[in-house]
Amino acid sequence: MPELKKDKGLKLLVVEDDKPLRELLQMELSRSGYKVEVATDGAEGLHKYREENFNVVLLDVKMPGMDGIEVLRQMRAETNLPEVIMFTGHGAIDTAVECIKYGAYDYLTKPVKLDELEMVIDKAYEKNRLRLENISLKLEVSKFESHQIVGRSPSLMKVLEVVKRWGPADEHVLIYGESGTGKELISRAVHDASSRVAKPFVTVNCGRLNINTAESELFGHTQGAFTGATKARAGLFELADTGTLFMDEVSEMPLDVQVKLLRVLETGTFRRMGGNHDISVDVRFVFASNKNLQECVNRGEFREDLFHRINLLPIDLPPLRERSEDIIPLAYFFMKTATGRGHENWEITEEAAAAMTAYNWPGNVRELRNTVRRACIMATEAQIGAELLPFAPPKALPPRQSAPAAPSQLPLWVVERDHIENVLEQVEGNKSRAAKILEIDRKTLYTKLERYGLDAVAPAGKGTP
Repeated sequence: MPELKKDKGLKLLVVEDDKPLRELLQMELSRSGYKVEVATDGAEGLHKYREENFNVVLLDVKMPGMDGIEVLRQMRAETNLPEVIMFTGHGAIDTAVECIKYGAYDYLTKPVKLDELEMVIDKAYEKNRLRLENISLKLEVSKFESHQIVGRSPSLMKVLEVVKRWGPADEHVLIYGESGTGKELISRAVHDASSRVAKPFVTVNCGRLNINTAESELFGHTQGAFTGATKARAGLFELADTGTLFMDEVSEMPLDVQVKLLRVLETGTFRRMGGNHDISVDVRFVFASNKNLQECVNRGEFREDLFHRINLLPIDLPPLRERSEDIIPLAYFFMKTATGRGHENWEITEEAAAAMTAYNWPGNVRELRNTVRRACIMATEAQIGAELLPFAPPKALPPRQSAPAAPSQLPLWVVERDHIENVLEQVEGNKSRAAKILEIDRKTLYTKLERYGLDAVAPAGKGTP
């Protein structure tokens, strides 16, 4: 017996009423590495087409009952994702023209040599793969303009080292990080470090799914599965087959959908909504959450068995305030890419750089990107000064008032300045103690003291340098 070729990852549906030919095609094409399903007539072929997402369909023209042209017409009325190859023992020009009109990829006349058939199937698969890849790109949301990871901080370098280790492992990964830290960017890096790099990368934000749409989005549905389901639709699990599915904010997934996700993780199979046929997929999952999932489990918001299943390879992505060394490199990167004015030699003034480094960035990298974009739009020259930053104080600080306004009526930087000054007075100018009380590092405190002109707050001889 010839040696079995490597699995090509191609799902092929053969619709042929001639039993000897059907069994021969199934045996030989399976031996060549294809995943082959067969149907004995047009009705069965149409049923299997609706139940599962195939890459290529090999469809006989002359069959009893529903012929191949009618099957093709109904298939194309529902979806144009799989490529359909028509083949027949009764070749005619008008039939070939009709098949092409309904969207067939090619038209072959029996008998056909196996190597020639495989060549046509492989070309059809390549077209299908590109079409699926295009759909996957359209599904990606909240992406950076570039997949390049910018930064030099030790904490980011540590994350990238973990990515290099976890990427080739092919196990599921869980990324923890605050909103806006770049979890999707890290998930893409995991995908790029894996053997699936040339396969689909599909993203979904679980926070945007509700209990009514989650199943349909993830698992897909059959025609008539619910009101409005006029066509069968492949879910994200099928679109990510052989590749990676990034599930952001997984803590927001409804509990009843979590049960079905757990089954997919354990068995690699699922059913479309309204379907009665198990579909097998080979998907590497990367999950992300801005919440502590163990606390979600304790509150009954997340299944404990699912948590232990996905918490195998964790990655902790620190917030931007804990990797201040990355702020200025990121700012320069966004200046060149976020406005379409990358040809200009943008600069950041020392005052603006100090303000950026001292700022807490509650919105993390996403806030930094939007802040830089806004500053570049407002700038009259290729330079970002402190006056273009929404959180930087004006150059001339107003004097303290004898009867200050209510805190709710003051700018945020004034409240921060007054609070730092009060803390320094309480600790008699000891900057180390002040930084500890304020829960910031000494470098950040020094930058703020310089910005607000508070360097001389400590009584002579009492403060620490």
